[in-house]
Amino acid sequence: MRIVLFQTIMNALMLAGLYSLVAAGLTLVFGVMHIVNFAHGAFLMLGAYGLYYLFDQFGVEFWTSIVLAIVVAGVVGMLVERYLYHRYWGQVLPCLAVAVGLSQIMQNGALMVFGITDKGVDSIFTGVISIFGMRFSFERFMIIVISYVLIVALAVFLKTTKRGQAMRAVAQDYDAASLLGVKTQQIAMLAMFIGVGMAAAGGAIIGPVFSIHAYMGEFLMVKAFLIIVLGGLGSLPGAILGGLLIGFLESFGMTYIGYTSQILLFVMVIVVLLIRPTGLFSGIIFHIR
Repeated sequence: MRIVLFQTIMNALMLAGLYSLVAAGLTLVFGVMHIVNFAHGAFLMLGAYGLYYLFDQFGVEFWTSIVLAIVVAGVVGMLVERYLYHRYWGQVLPCLAVAVGLSQIMQNGALMVFGITDKGVDSIFTGVISIFGMRFSFERFMIIVISYVLIVALAVFLKTTKRGQAMRAVAQDYDAASLLGVKTQQIAMLAMFIGVGMAAAGGAIIGPVFSIHAYMGEFLMVKAFLIIVLGGLGSLPGAILGGLLIGFLESFGMTYIGYTSQILLFVMVIVVLLIRPTGLFSGIIFHIR
């Protein structure tokens, strides 16, 4: 019983970290550009494939491969923002059509370029770690560590750096920020780079644990949307706390009540929307909308 509880808590932390990482990038893009990036899951997939080819096929060092995969995905995201999303800021239906179309292009392009066979990456994190005398997979533990390190780094960036403060200013009032001399186009591209880069990071760190395929980002993107609905669109703390809430509900639910927990998850989201449409944590510090 004690071992099962420990494993459930650790799995909950892993899921929460991964979900929060992906949701943080999604909510950042929305907060700055007021665009819901439905192609977010495709960028996660791009990060996973980047790790696979750089590390597993070309022999590039593991951490270097992760960084390069994030950078490549981020640059693609910047180009997408510059030539597609920028003209549709704040326009829901045109942005939806472009984002869904882009997601389909990237996913089907991945099938054509990378093939239909699932890929796998050999992990450099082998064995188990012992915590309070109980064991947990080392590679899954590293997902927890990397996810929260990146989330904390994003929070520090937004709070303390000039670029981060400019990003928050654009998110709060685009026109006022522009009048004050903030280069809004550059800030939007930077937000897109960071946002999709975090999705790519999520894809890269789960590459050694789960199989890599063209549609691997779809499931995580759905969870990310649920998280930002719970936490509040544009709220970084909301993404973190919403990720923790869903991660723990999913882990404990699947352990003790099975797939009924998935029904409870969606019921909870619906109830939150009815009671608090702006999300549970939309008014707390670091709110970047």
